[in-house]
Amino acid sequence: MGYFNESLNDGLDRLQRILLEMQHGDELACDEAARRSGLNPDVCRTVLEGLTRAGLMSHESDDRFVRRTLDAFTS
Repeated sequence: MGYFNESLNDGLDRLQRILLEMQHGDELACDEAARRSGLNPDVCRTVLEGLTRAGLMSHESDDRFVRRTLDAFTS
């Protein structure tokens, strides 16, 4: 596996850990996600937008992504 793929995988692993640590109501901006994970902000935005489409995050007007509750998935 090439260095780029390993670096991308490491960054995605770090982003996953960040997301798993989030609780309902926690906020994360793309720039912060990029800084903490080492990924490009566009990659972080794509992941966060995907989680928004899946109903796990909401996208606020000031470009913050907010962790939603899983109640809708468990009831």
